[in-house]
Amino acid sequence: MQTTEAAAAIVENKIPILGLALIAALILGKFSKKLNVPKVTAFIFTGILLGPTGLNLMNSHIAHSFHFLSDIAMGLILFNIGGDFDRDLLQKIGWKNFKEVGLAGLFNLLIVFTLTFLAYSQITGDYKLAVIVAAFLSFVALECAPPTTLLVMKEYNANGPLQRSILTYLALATVVALVGTQIIEVILKILNIWPAKEGVTPLMQLGLLVWSLVGSVVLGFILGFFLSYWEQKEKKSSEFLMLVGSTILFGQTLSHFLKTDPLIISTVIGFTVVNSTTSGKEIHKGINEMGLSIYAIFFILAGAHINLREFTPAVLMMAIVYVLSRTFAFYFGSILTGKMIDSFAPKSKYFGLSTLSHAGIALAIVSKIMPIDTPSSNLLVTIIMSSIFVFEILGPLCLKYSLFQSGEVKGAKGDEKNYMKKTSVSVGQLMDNLQENLNIKKEVNEDLKREIKHFIKTDIISVKEKTSILNVQKFVYQHSFPYYPVVDEKSKFLGVIDLTQLMELSQEDENSFITATAITISFPTIHSSSSLEEVVQFFEGHQYHTIPVVHQTSGELLGSINRKDIMQAISDQKTQTIVE
Repeated sequence: MQTTEAAAAIVENKIPILGLALIAALILGKFSKKLNVPKVTAFIFTGILLGPTGLNLMNSHIAHSFHFLSDIAMGLILFNIGGDFDRDLLQKIGWKNFKEVGLAGLFNLLIVFTLTFLAYSQITGDYKLAVIVAAFLSFVALECAPPTTLLVMKEYNANGPLQRSILTYLALATVVALVGTQIIEVILKILNIWPAKEGVTPLMQLGLLVWSLVGSVVLGFILGFFLSYWEQKEKKSSEFLMLVGSTILFGQTLSHFLKTDPLIISTVIGFTVVNSTTSGKEIHKGINEMGLSIYAIFFILAGAHINLREFTPAVLMMAIVYVLSRTFAFYFGSILTGKMIDSFAPKSKYFGLSTLSHAGIALAIVSKIMPIDTPSSNLLVTIIMSSIFVFEILGPLCLKYSLFQSGEVKGAKGDEKNYMKKTSVSVGQLMDNLQENLNIKKEVNEDLKREIKHFIKTDIISVKEKTSILNVQKFVYQHSFPYYPVVDEKSKFLGVIDLTQLMELSQEDENSFITATAITISFPTIHSSSSLEEVVQFFEGHQYHTIPVVHQTSGELLGSINRKDIMQAISDQKTQTIVE
C-alpha cells in the first residue's frame, strides 16, 4: 500500500514538474539561437530558474528523485565519448597529442592546488582542511564537462586540430578526475578523516578501489563485445539503438551490485562497439544524432541542484576563489604548454578557454561524496556545485568563441547561423493538411481544387549561399535529394548546387574559402500561385521529376512539387469523375 501511495505521489507531484521543465527548456533552447547562446546554457538556466535558486518548483529532493534519468543520459553521453575514439581518430591523435594535453592538464592541477590551498588556508585558518579541499578540487577541476563540451561542438559541427585536442583532453581528464578523486577518498577514509564502512580495513579499501577501476573496464569490454556480436544478428537499426540504451542501463545496474564505476563502463562500451564491428561508426552516429533535446533532462537537473540561497560569505568567497583559480589555471596552463611544446602553440590561446565547462563528471563525483557528512565533504559539495553554475554558463560561450576564432566551425568563419534550413509551413496550411488527412475537409469549388498548395512538400532542406564548400560536400554526402537548393539570408531561391563543380573543387587543396555561391547554377521553378494545369504543362515539357516552388513576388523557397504526386492527383480526379 505504501509503495502504491509513493508511486502516486511521484506521478502527481513530480512528473508534471518534469514535463514543465522540459517544455521550458525546449522553448528557451529556441530563444538561445536568437541570442547566439549554446542550447546547453539554456537548459541549465531552465534548471536554475525552476530550482531552489529561482522559483523552487523543482527542489533538490525532486531533482534527486530523477537521478536515474540523469544517469541514463550520462551513460549515453559517455558511450558517445568512448565511441568518438575510433581507429581513425586514434591515428590522428597519436602520442604527441596525448603528451600535449597531458602537460596542460598537469599545469592545471598544480596551479589549482597551489592557489586554492593558499587562499583557503587564509580564509579558514585550518591548514588540514585547506589541504583536503585543495587536493580534491585540483582533481575535480581537470574535468571539463564531456556532455556540455561534446554537445556544443556537435551543435556547431566543429572539426580540426583544436577539436581533436579537446576530445583527447576529455578522455584523459575524465579518467584522471575519476581515479584521482577515488584515490583521495580512499586515503581520507584510511586516515579516518572521512568515515568508512564498519569492518572495512585499509587493505580492503585499496582492493575495492583497484576492483572499481579494473572491473569497470572488464565489464565494459564484455558488454561492448556482446553489443558487437548482437549487431550482426539485428537487422532493424531502431531496435538495435534501443538495445544499446538497455545495455548501458544494464551496465549501470551491474555496477551498483558489483561495486564498479558506471561512468567507466559506459565509456568502454562505446569504445569497444565502435572499434570491434564494421558498422560501429554508424551505431555511434545513430546514438550521437539523437540530438541535444534528449539530454535536456540531464542539464535541467544539473541546474536544479544549484542553490545559491544557502551561501554564507565565507563559502561564497571560497567558491569565487575556486572559479578564479580554475579559470586562471586553464588559460595560463595552456599558454605555458604552448611555450614548451611548439606544436601546441597555435592552439594554446584557445585550448584553455575551450575546456572551462564544468559539470557531468563533476556532478557524478559530487553525488558520490554527498552522503559523507563531514565539514570538508560538505564544503566540497557546495564549492563544486556553485562553480558549476558559473562554468556551465561561461564555459559553452567560451568554447563557442574559441571554435569560431580558431576557424574550426564548419562554414564561413564568423558565420554563427545554421547553414541549412527547412522550409516553413503556415498555420493555415497545417490546418488544411489536418482536415484533408482526416477526410473532414469541406467541399470547395473547382477552382480551389485546382490550386497547387496542397501538393507542395515543405520538408526540403536548403543550403545558404555563404556555406563553405566543405560543408556543402558533407551535406551532399549525408543526404540524398533530387537537387540541392541554395538560398540567401532571406530564403530567396538562387539556384541549385552543381554536383560536377562540387566534385572538381573538392579535390583542390585550398578550397576552404569557396562558398556555395561559386557552385550554384540556375534551375527552373514554379510559382506558388500557378494552377494545376500550368504544372501539368510544365512537367510535360521537361524531364524533371521534382521542381522547386517559390513565392510569386519575393522568390522565397516554399518547397517542391513532385511529378508523381501530380500524376496521382489527375488519376484520382478522373476516377472520381467516372464514378459520379
